[in-house]
Amino acid sequence: MQVVVLDGSAAEDEVGQQIRQTLLDRCAMQGYTVQTFTLRSCKIGNCAGDFFCWVRSPGQCMVADDNRTIAAAIVAADVMVYLTPITFGGYSSLLKQAVDHQIQNIAPFFTTLNGETHHKRRYERYPSFLAIGWQATPNPHTEAIFRHLVWRNSLNFYAPTTYCAIVTGMPPESELAVQMDAALTAITRGTTMMVPPLPTLPAGVIQHSPPRNALLLVGSPRMRKSTSYSLGEYLMQHLAARGIATETVLLYPTLNNPLKLQALLAQLDATDLIVLVFPLYIDTLPAPVIRWLELLAVHRRNHQVASNRLVAIGNCGFPEAHHLDNALAICAEFAHTAGFTWQGGLALGGGEMVHGEPLATMDGRVMAIRLALTMAAEALAQGQPIPLLAQRRMRQRAIPVWLYRLMGSIGWRTQARRWGMQRQLYRRPYRTK
Repeated sequence: MQVVVLDGSAAEDEVGQQIRQTLLDRCAMQGYTVQTFTLRSCKIGNCAGDFFCWVRSPGQCMVADDNRTIAAAIVAADVMVYLTPITFGGYSSLLKQAVDHQIQNIAPFFTTLNGETHHKRRYERYPSFLAIGWQATPNPHTEAIFRHLVWRNSLNFYAPTTYCAIVTGMPPESELAVQMDAALTAITRGTTMMVPPLPTLPAGVIQHSPPRNALLLVGSPRMRKSTSYSLGEYLMQHLAARGIATETVLLYPTLNNPLKLQALLAQLDATDLIVLVFPLYIDTLPAPVIRWLELLAVHRRNHQVASNRLVAIGNCGFPEAHHLDNALAICAEFAHTAGFTWQGGLALGGGEMVHGEPLATMDGRVMAIRLALTMAAEALAQGQPIPLLAQRRMRQRAIPVWLYRLMGSIGWRTQARRWGMQRQLYRRPYRTK
């Protein structure tokens, strides 16, 4: 059996090292062939969100770094294994950076799985999926979010068998060996995990004083040309109209600039209301946004910071907004972990319909979106959480699902035609014999 391991742990993570070694030892005892990618040592750029791996170079990322080697290894494997510390209920940013590039192994066109929209297969077969996460102390809430994310990924990866194992604390070697054996046995026997429930998103907290200032954090690689920016800016305009000082920061350019990074952390400390907007990448937040949350959590743990307020707004390319539920659960868990006051989240399905256009100039298709953001701004300006009615309005579908899928298919073919790739959209560059 061919096993590919993606190790998303940090170098100083002793628990992660122990889990990895035990897993490799148990695989060796079973005679499995294992290829391990230590992601902290790999060269992998952030996913650019340009979909060129679908329309310009179908099935292959345009960037020739280690992401291609990993994608090819996954296609050839019998089992794909994720190793990661549980981070606010999700994956570490190191692991997520590799996961984001796995869209090259699926096709852009839509299909129906379990009554909801997903992307079609690119290859005939995909590996089974084993995810192993660990955390220092028991936390049923983050465990549930993690299991739910693994299950969501298994749908998009077409995994024939999926299993999730969670390690708590630093168990003795004998106990860890039993856990790893159980996980490998479940995979080889085809004992897939049951559908895990996602914890209910916590209600937003009422604040007795209105915010004086608000900061928009745009977590999209498309930056000012993104749907995320369009949604956030519309909200900011309505907050400004209610007397709140607003500012916008693009997250991606700050990550590799230490001076900008420190300046933004200090600015966040002095901000009453923080609004995080992001696109959905493989069922959760993009890797750079997760990295930002990791850095911000460490910063707040090391500094005495007031309980600022946090709002999250996500959008996805699927017409059903519930694809974002796991990502919003992670945002709420981050707020709890980092000492923010959670004031709610909004989820938009069919985000490609906006495609970075200013909402104020668009037609009636975005009427419900504008109304939801206006309602959210009015409540937030008074210290109130995002109203339930605004959340429901945001989730309304502007057009029927069948029409959205049809328009999406036409859009992918139109984009591919620009590069002469309209006949190669199902190309399989990593196909094995």
